[in-house]
Amino acid sequence: MTPFRYRSRIKEFSEAFTKQVAYELQKRRDQLISPRNAQKFLHGRMWKTKATEYSDNAGEMQALSVEFPSRFDDVIDHDLAKFVETRNRLVEGLMAQFQASLYQAISQSTEKSGNTVIVGPEQSPAEAFLAALEMIEFGIDENGEVSLPQFHMGREGFERTIADLKARGPEFVERVEQVKAEKSELARQRESERLAKFPPAWERDSL
Repeated sequence: MTPFRYRSRIKEFSEAFTKQVAYELQKRRDQLISPRNAQKFLHGRMWKTKATEYSDNAGEMQALSVEFPSRFDDVIDHDLAKFVETRNRLVEGLMAQFQASLYQAISQSTEKSGNTVIVGPEQSPAEAFLAALEMIEFGIDENGEVSLPQFHMGREGFERTIADLKARGPEFVERVEQVKAEKSELARQRESERLAKFPPAWERDSL
């Protein structure tokens, strides 16, 4: 038996709380992955896709869970601020697990393809940044614009990389811009070749 007197409100509260957590999680997730690249499952835990050389053709949902305490004194004191704190802890905990799972999947994929750059303690983060940029193929977004890659790293690594990039001077910046220009042009060429396979609608109608 639940100690909560108004049982009919338990479901309403749980649904509202869950919606708030889901909304905050989606906002945080959208910062890492475009909503256009996210899919939802209404049932099932597994899926299959067309296999490629560097990826598996089957996947399975991974469950994320977070444990947090609920102090009896906070309930007795009717401290409503604890609901907000609990929601924030829940979002932070789930997001941390999601990021770890995401980076693990990316790491496994890049290891299979060989697109990895190892940076030792004495190596230049800026040179590693350039080497990684040279390995990446740029894409084209839904508006036909070149989509530049994103770089994710920890705070310490980010600060070292930025400091090293600034210390390199204009010649290194010019090298980076040259690579970006070349990669962008190759992306446009691939997109033109892809679109050439699909004739415009008015040409199909005239056949």
